[in-house]
Amino acid sequence: MFDVRRLRVLQEVARCGSLSGAAATLNYTTSAVSQQITALERDVGVAVLVRGPSGARPTPAGARLLEHAERILDAILSAEQDLQRLATASPDVVRVASFTSAAAAILPPALARFRTRHPRTEVQLVEADPDDGVALLATGGADAAIITEVPGERSQYADVVAVPVFDDEFFVVLPANHRLASAVEVPLPALAAEQWVVSSATGTCPDTRVFHNACRHAGFAPSVTFRAEDYSTVQGLVAANLGVSLVPSLAAAGARTDVAVRRVAGRRPVRRIAVATGAEPEGGSALAALVALVQNVGSRLTADAVYSVPARPFSVA
Repeated sequence: MFDVRRLRVLQEVARCGSLSGAAATLNYTTSAVSQQITALERDVGVAVLVRGPSGARPTPAGARLLEHAERILDAILSAEQDLQRLATASPDVVRVASFTSAAAAILPPALARFRTRHPRTEVQLVEADPDDGVALLATGGADAAIITEVPGERSQYADVVAVPVFDDEFFVVLPANHRLASAVEVPLPALAAEQWVVSSATGTCPDTRVFHNACRHAGFAPSVTFRAEDYSTVQGLVAANLGVSLVPSLAAAGARTDVAVRRVAGRRPVRRIAVATGAEPEGGSALAALVALVQNVGSRLTADAVYSVPARPFSVA
């Protein structure tokens, strides 16, 4: 096997038409160029140059070797560049936007499995409510977003691809001294005359629509007296005896000790947790793998797993 670096010397001699010309281009001495050509001829077992007073030109064998040389040197350069890119490339990054309760309950087991299967891909979490998460998908600030939907209704996010993850059941949250605090399950019609606390300043978000749909199905229009931006504030207002509320299991998992969390009797209201992407993830991609893992975790979740529903009545002092 010959030293492929000598092919570069042969190329320069053929291009310049002389050993001295090649030496000047390569920053070699003419003697060094001559030695490289001699060594190449010894390696391949045939003369590759015809030397003369007017310069040097390839022999037929040299001309054939030059045809191979171009492909060989191009392939070596391509391999070097490819390996250099691999050595200097940053790990792939997948950015996931999620609201807090979903990030705490659904994402951790999915991310742990993802890290095992895709150790070179970094996952970055971005805290964002569903509206902001979808906006990040549109601007490239996130690759996936955890969103909420109302089962059976058209999604408010028409420009994303959403796959279902988990149907998140809503629970009644009552002040600890409420007349129904000791019940295992609470029928919503029994709360028709109550003051209600909800988690959104508008009625357009999926959680608020689930709440109003549940009340309508129970036969009453709720009297909403307080609205808050998050469920921890909602529970604080309920604890202060300022109303009752419906809270999804993901948020009820962090329930205060001074409220009673009870299952809804009969038809149980749910919101759908979904994972959204700007377009269908490419098959075999890290993003597609992460979406599948999040779905897998969601398929194993139940409201009982997220929030430990009491097996018998109890009161909180």
